[in-house]
Amino acid sequence: MEENFEQHTIEFFFKKFGVTDSDRKAKLLPLVTDVIYEYNMHVVRLEKEKDENRKSALLTDMQEIEAKIANIFTKENSN
Repeated sequence: MEENFEQHTIEFFFKKFGVTDSDRKAKLLPLVTDVIYEYNMHVVRLEKEKDENRKSALLTDMQEIEAKIANIFTKENSN
């Protein structure tokens, strides 16, 4: 597996997308909390999964979740 997924905090994503303003963080928090939780749960499942087909499916799901997270931050930046 080429990609190395690991669990991340909400603060990690704030830093990744350059969100430093407290008001913006407060606005984004309810939008990203559940999605980041979902991402982290997929990481846990991936770490435990033995079946390669299921791992592949989890990786695909995680890439989609990452895109969803990026979309939330990008959409919010445009407002």
